[in-house]
Amino acid sequence: MKNYKLILFLLMMSVRIFSQNAVNDTLKTNIEEPFDYKKYYDCDFGEGNVLIIIKKGKEFTDLKDLRKSGKGFAVKMEAIYSMEFADGQRYESSVVKTITQDSISITNFFNENAAKLAGKPFKLITYPLSSLKYIRFINDRMLSLYNRKNIQKDFDLIVKKMEQAKMCPAVLQFKERNGEMKVCHFYLTSQGYDLLYESNGRVYYLEGKVEWK
Repeated sequence: MKNYKLILFLLMMSVRIFSQNAVNDTLKTNIEEPFDYKKYYDCDFGEGNVLIIIKKGKEFTDLKDLRKSGKGFAVKMEAIYSMEFADGQRYESSVVKTITQDSISITNFFNENAAKLAGKPFKLITYPLSSLKYIRFINDRMLSLYNRKNIQKDFDLIVKKMEQAKMCPAVLQFKERNGEMKVCHFYLTSQGYDLLYESNGRVYYLEGKVEWK
């Protein structure tokens, strides 16, 4: 498909409103007309828990310092992270839904359509935080190369209550698809956050820079 690449997941089968402009000419969002975000997705940035994953021996001050210093990273609700747990299960396109002081709940697939394509029921899975074993950051999409972080060995986990605890997905209009609206979740990679969307049960990267206003 033009300007899009299919995510090649190794274990895929077992596996505000804000106005926005997109530089990529395959996307078009009209910022002059009212837009009902909740028509497509029910999410707000409100208060909640954020999981801070920080290198052992380091101190957490704030999210800005965490990013700039390279001491670690944050896991927010409604975003996607490549995670593997102590039971050996690896999740690539699962959405983080709830974070508590001792657990994390994720969907088993990107959405109902992705689960249906895999022939699996769409459900919520809860793990104790202590069972989070690895988080992978993709370095090369085409080659599916990952940089794996050993969470249990090299990092400490801190749960912090914050005012903006969620990374609510973008809702974008695809001009090349007759104005079809897509819910695009944020996915953390080595280069920062990308956007993922689903079409006919398959999950894709969204190419092109999206600017939030």
